[in-house]
Amino acid sequence: MKIKTLEIGQASVLTDFYNEQFSGMPYCYPVTEDEFETGVQWHEEEDRPYEDLSEESFMVVEDEGGAVAGFAHVAVCRRGEEEDRIGLHPLEELLADRIGLIRFFHYRAGARPAGQALLEAAEARLRSFGIGQIRAFSYFGYRFYHFCHAFQSDRMGHVGALLSMNDYRITRGIILLELPDFAVPDPVLPDPGVTTRFDVQPGHGSLPNMEFQLFRGDQCIGQGFAQSLGDFCRSPLAQDTFYIPWFSIEGSPVGGRVSEGEQGKGFGRYMMEVLLGEMRRLGYRHATTQANTGSPRPILLYTNMGYRVVDTNYQYFKDLEREIPLEVFKEVGF
Repeated sequence: MKIKTLEIGQASVLTDFYNEQFSGMPYCYPVTEDEFETGVQWHEEEDRPYEDLSEESFMVVEDEGGAVAGFAHVAVCRRGEEEDRIGLHPLEELLADRIGLIRFFHYRAGARPAGQALLEAAEARLRSFGIGQIRAFSYFGYRFYHFCHAFQSDRMGHVGALLSMNDYRITRGIILLELPDFAVPDPVLPDPGVTTRFDVQPGHGSLPNMEFQLFRGDQCIGQGFAQSLGDFCRSPLAQDTFYIPWFSIEGSPVGGRVSEGEQGKGFGRYMMEVLLGEMRRLGYRHATTQANTGSPRPILLYTNMGYRVVDTNYQYFKDLEREIPLEVFKEVGF
């Protein structure tokens, strides 16, 4: 067993291993070498490398025959760099000024010694930079992996199990949902006083993206975005699927006063049903989205519309110097 270090510009040598290991995983389409190399470096929505990371490298473990058996992608970021991606979190008050990241970690199922050696090498690498805290599967995701926003898949249970056995604790969970070959519903407008607006926008996929809004008069009370998976992956298999990264229905100022709020009135389902019709007219056949495991409202909405859960993904955290009280992790529902 051998462990070697690769620089970020050598990422393409891991392409075949990635394609082999994640073949058949939901929304993990095959990638080319150049697509892998740029996808591990670039922002999910911009064709430029992440500027918030330093000390990036790959730790690669090889089996006795010299074949790749696993890899860990490590980096360092400053405290607060992920704030826009993760929002408020009980751990934030406990973080040091510099945080270690294991952006991606995977090893062949059954090769536990290789996985353990790889994880220890990744931790040692981060320790050498003076790092005492590690976030595994950060929001600095790979563009082509689960459209950049997902963490460690529970379909790769051996990876999550090894992290847990090495004192990594789950801090966040994301549920991946899909609506394949969706039918176009006949939406029922809950309130005749609202209207919808749609703005078609070009993207990197073969079909465009779309911003959508819901208005009461001239006041926006709901909005969201629908994005081609072609923005994240070149595979032809991805081009007729759209992804909803976010949408919201909000209480808003109406008539010079604050309304009682617009949630719970059926506007969310109405917006999603109208969106399906608009996206079908653009040529899309499949829909997918995600929701935090601790956010039951969107999960209920999507599953009531026929979406099905296809994967659950987790983010992990470990403090190398001290034990974080379990209560901190209970606050986020795990």
